[in-house]
Amino acid sequence: MSTNKNKSKPLPAAELAALAQIAERASEAARREILSRFRQTRVSTKDDGTVVTEADLAAERAMRAVFEEETPRINIMGEEYGGKVSEGLTWVVDPIDGTISYSRGIPLFGSLIALLQDGNPVLGLIDLPALGERTLGWQGGGVRRNGEPVRCSTENNLEEAIIAHGDAYTFQLAGQEAAFAQMTRKIPLLRGYTDALGHALTLSGNVGAMVDLDLNLWDFAATQALIPEAGGRCEVFDCPNGKKGLVMGSPELVTQLLGFLEPAT
Repeated sequence: MSTNKNKSKPLPAAELAALAQIAERASEAARREILSRFRQTRVSTKDDGTVVTEADLAAERAMRAVFEEETPRINIMGEEYGGKVSEGLTWVVDPIDGTISYSRGIPLFGSLIALLQDGNPVLGLIDLPALGERTLGWQGGGVRRNGEPVRCSTENNLEEAIIAHGDAYTFQLAGQEAAFAQMTRKIPLLRGYTDALGHALTLSGNVGAMVDLDLNLWDFAATQALIPEAGGRCEVFDCPNGKKGLVMGSPELVTQLLGFLEPAT
């Protein structure tokens, strides 16, 4: 992701582990704000037409408060309150990934935290508050869900594996309508496990692989850090309007899924 020639030295394992604990505390603070408002929050629409709730805002403020107190020298970028990726270290947060689900009382949403070093994700956290599941990992440290190690699938047969995808309309936004049509014909167990839920299920091997398109940095940075640590493959590519697409999961399945997609133009 980064083209900075003056890259920082890799963070020591002990320092990454300590930063992971801080990320967990930020996630816990956000979880409290999110669950206390679940099914009773006010909903509004942002200028870009996307949905936001008071819980999104409160959760990001809670995350930022933890980071500002415990890592005051690390930059913060968030979906709701902005910021930019800087040289060195940057926290990237999405307080509620799956706000539409959250706003309609559907418990399939999550919170995302990534730590970037010189623009490259080195730590990731996916929290599913309503399910009580938190997936955390960092470069060289593996990936754990609620403290137990998880690994991506090693499946290689698209006719037997569960394959997840993001919202169907994003294939149109990304110019990949033909790919989606082909996937629906050729993948028997194609499932719409969207947002953070699909990412977490892919990391734990419950889902073989996932295609997710039209993403912002805060939507995919955590997953980009986690997938290789869980033994999977994560391919990031350009979509229109400056967005990104991900194909992730079992290395063999990722190779096959990439064959459905039109090359970026």
